[in-house]
Amino acid sequence: MNLQQLEYFKVVSQTNNFTTASNILSITQPALSKAISKLEEELEVKLFEREGRNIKITKYGETFLKYAESALNDVERGIEKIQDMKKNNDNVISIVSTYCIGATYIPFLISNFLNNHTDVKFNFNNQSTEEIFKDLKYERVDLGFFDSIEKIDKYSEIETILVKKEEYVLIVPKNHHLANREEVELKELKDEYFIAYNDRNNEKKISYSELIGYTPKIAVEPTEATMLASLVAAGAGIAIILNTPMINTNKLSIIKIKDYIGRKNIYMGWNRNSYYSKTIEEFKKYVIKDLK
Repeated sequence: MNLQQLEYFKVVSQTNNFTTASNILSITQPALSKAISKLEEELEVKLFEREGRNIKITKYGETFLKYAESALNDVERGIEKIQDMKKNNDNVISIVSTYCIGATYIPFLISNFLNNHTDVKFNFNNQSTEEIFKDLKYERVDLGFFDSIEKIDKYSEIETILVKKEEYVLIVPKNHHLANREEVELKELKDEYFIAYNDRNNEKKISYSELIGYTPKIAVEPTEATMLASLVAAGAGIAIILNTPMINTNKLSIIKIKDYIGRKNIYMGWNRNSYYSKTIEEFKKYVIKDLK
């Protein structure tokens, strides 16, 4: 099995026609058919079956296609990585984080670093923790940021460090009856309506019930973390969130919570076997130095 066979298989599955696929690939139809047949012999299953003049992919083919496309994509990323290294493109940093961290912590981290490093470019994306671990394992990204290391044992290549402990605060609209308070107890909030961020990509969700010890009234559950503060400012409810510089104090009041409800840990991870440019190493040191 080789990459050429995988590419042939991918194009045939997209066209469902050997003639069309051979034209796209600029090879003869017999050569294409022979390549697919050899692939089927090696896998000991039929990848396609006849359907009139055309063909259709089998259940075995559909399963194998996912992995073939993933392999081809990984190779393409590898080629891009090598090209970047050949061009000495050492000022590009690719990072990925969970959605909540990406909405609160990462923007200011990047912005502050760029103040003294104007020649640096960041590639940034949000994903689930499991996807971040896989991207670090296969060297698709340089650095990852996440709040759980529960499944990190499955990824021996990944090294992690705790870089931040964020405290939780209560935010309310400026016209709320608690707006002028400096501190509140959780028991005072039992009759309030809450805005609860619904992180569909977080495999380990921490509910308000777990966080504050009782089941509150939920008014809205936005799926975008950036919407939460806007809904509170509009008067749709109150929320317990991480205390970050992104909170607009012109429209919201930040109130400390007297009860201890823990803090959110933020970890940075990287592949200990990867090559890292001087710029990436400098950014890593900057993040670690910011640990509070």
